[in-house]
Amino acid sequence: MAKPRIFFLFFSLLLAWGLVILRAAQLQILPDSRLAQLARRQYRTQIDLPARRGIIVDRNGKELAVTVPSYSLYADPKEIRSPRRFAWLLARHLGYSAKTIFEKIHDRDRRFVWLARHLRKDFVSSLTRLHLRGLGSVEESYRVYPDNGLLSQVLGFVGEDGSGLSGLELQYDHMLKGQGRKFILERDARGRPLLGDGKIFTDAPAGFDVHLTVDAELQFKLEQELMAAVRMHDADGAMGIVLDARNSDILAIATVPTFDLNRASQVTPGLWRDRVITDAFEPGSTIKSLVIAKALEAGITRPNSRYFCDNGRMKVDDRIIHEADHPFGWLTTSEILMKSSNIGAAKIAFSMGQDRVRQALQDFGVGSRLGVDLPGESPGILQRLPWRKHLLANIAFGQGVTTTPLQVAAAYAAIANGGILRSPRIVSELVNEETGETKTFETRDIRRVLTPDVASTMRLMLTMVTSKQGTGYDARVPGYPVAGKTGTAQKDVPGKGYVKGEYISSFAGFLPANDPRFVIYVAVDNPRHEYYGAQVAAPLFARVASFAVQRAALPPVLLTDNSILKRPKDLPGPPEQSIERIRAMTKVLDAEQQNRTPDFTGLTLRDLLNDVRGTPIHVLIHGHGTVSMTYPAAGAELPKDKRVYVYLEEK
Repeated sequence: MAKPRIFFLFFSLLLAWGLVILRAAQLQILPDSRLAQLARRQYRTQIDLPARRGIIVDRNGKELAVTVPSYSLYADPKEIRSPRRFAWLLARHLGYSAKTIFEKIHDRDRRFVWLARHLRKDFVSSLTRLHLRGLGSVEESYRVYPDNGLLSQVLGFVGEDGSGLSGLELQYDHMLKGQGRKFILERDARGRPLLGDGKIFTDAPAGFDVHLTVDAELQFKLEQELMAAVRMHDADGAMGIVLDARNSDILAIATVPTFDLNRASQVTPGLWRDRVITDAFEPGSTIKSLVIAKALEAGITRPNSRYFCDNGRMKVDDRIIHEADHPFGWLTTSEILMKSSNIGAAKIAFSMGQDRVRQALQDFGVGSRLGVDLPGESPGILQRLPWRKHLLANIAFGQGVTTTPLQVAAAYAAIANGGILRSPRIVSELVNEETGETKTFETRDIRRVLTPDVASTMRLMLTMVTSKQGTGYDARVPGYPVAGKTGTAQKDVPGKGYVKGEYISSFAGFLPANDPRFVIYVAVDNPRHEYYGAQVAAPLFARVASFAVQRAALPPVLLTDNSILKRPKDLPGPPEQSIERIRAMTKVLDAEQQNRTPDFTGLTLRDLLNDVRGTPIHVLIHGHGTVSMTYPAAGAELPKDKRVYVYLEEK
């Protein structure tokens, strides 16, 4: 019986040792992904670092946001022999307390902790010469904004990890930061780092560069003038935007106060908000242009239609509507716009009805987002129907409805460009310099809101607003006809109603009115002492507009005595006046033959009648003095009946 037991025990032990040997062979010879992964985790540690972030440039290639190399310190707590001494030595150099550093490194089970980020290379080199065991450094990328606060709310900024937190940095974060970097730290069997200098090696491509439609010089001027207006009127803030009238590209966009993007974390988050995009408030009288334009489009009113404005006091339901300034009697539609009559605008809205007025504002983009490529766009508020008659009247002159500055500018751009509402564009293209890949963003049309003829009529009527009799007289720019509208709106706090004595003063317009190039909207928040748009915003518009036309080198349209090169008196030849009369009559005949409206600007009534004598053109005169504008505008197609409305103005 003993032998079978011995044999059984022998073969059992032999089988057990065989299984052990086979398992050992399997582990040593055959690959095992799980064990390989454990080995990699034991001998390697991976740190994810961002790639070089793409730059942001203006339309002329000026750098607005760039990425520069920086150096960061890290520690391996397990390798530090004396954590307290380590913390004390570094605290002297880094400016941190020894306690703060010790709390980061006292856990010996951790193998990697950041000590300080984005330092100068020479400073990091001086620290590594201390030969502190467990201290290392890596090269990283650091975001820098060369112009500090320029375009601050629009550009936005990045966090410590290099990710965008606001503005364009957030909107295009995935394109700017590219594919990212991976830094592998090798360790020996005891966990000690084998790559002492921490140098990063990567073949990951950099991110895309963002090319903007913004002109940095015009942006600087806009911010400068907005800040000057805030100081001049002791205001809470100001906003402004400049669009290219031809395609609604954003040439400048600003909210003041601004802040230093290189120290964004040190300012209150309220300053980060791009109020041109995010803030909706009652637009005041700037909305009258939109209501009147759609009334003309529907054939409900004409430029010379007359309305009785109740001498400044009209009862609607149980409310009384007043004029903002002077009482008026009878006014034409053009004069309602020119003198900014609340009662006149309300009566035009009554003739349209609530359905048409709401649809008119919707057509111009009120109450909906325009799709600008910036985060946080507000749609504004356009209340649902039905409206009480008093609310209809209020909306007609800019109360009871809220819009963003972007929406108002885009609506006026539609009038300026011939009737097409476009989505404003701020990014023209994305370019990857390393791969050569380019992504272009085209201008996007939203809808046609006016016929070209009605848009032309509105341009002429808005030019009258900046005449001597209009509310926008101080918005004029010498040498260039300006079209636009003032706005004064009492501030409304949701849930509390209107704030007594607080207003937003604004002006929306474009120039040159005959061939618009720039659409400009400016608004000043809570100006003290003076608060009417005519007093506060119109002069601000003029200063920005004057720089814009000079920056673009646009030749003057309206010539004055100072801008005409006079012929010396001693030169022989016919009198200068006779030459000018011959030239003027020739121009009228040439224009009529091409079926185009002649340019009568600056002529006296006598000269005007002399020029059209013997031609099929029939002029209808309005006003006194010299010709300030015509309808149709100069160069526009003549009506079939050859009638031209001529507006004269006293100098």
